Amino acid sequence: MIMEEAKTFDREKFLKHVLNKADLAAEIMRIFFEDINSFTQSLVRAVETEDFSLLRKTAHRLKGSSLNVCAGKLSEMFLRLEGIGKNNSVEGAAELIGEIFGELENFRQEVRTSNIIDI
Repeated sequence: MIMEEAKTFDREKFLKHVLNKADLAAEIMRIFFEDINSFTQSLVRAVETEDFSLLRKTAHRLKGSSLNVCAGKLSEMFLRLEGIGKNNSVEGAAELIGEIFGELENFRQEVRTSNIIDI
């Protein structure tokens, strides 16, 4: 079985999740971007203070949020970050968070060009 590479944003899948309702799609995206901005700061703080539990819990929450908006690559990255926290480590977490910020910008661009929400 060949695994399909995760997409930055699976627009068709997302629209199917929200039953093609533009207002619902926009509201879910708005909430996602509000949450992600505050919780990514928690990730940075967790790495700086070596708070493994905060790293794991925050990465887990953001993994779920990313799945809700069909941000496949982000959800995979948060899964990896969650695993680092589960191993009571922050080794490699700062670099991965840097990659997450880059992928988050890619996601933001794809959402913007998809006309789901103006962000």
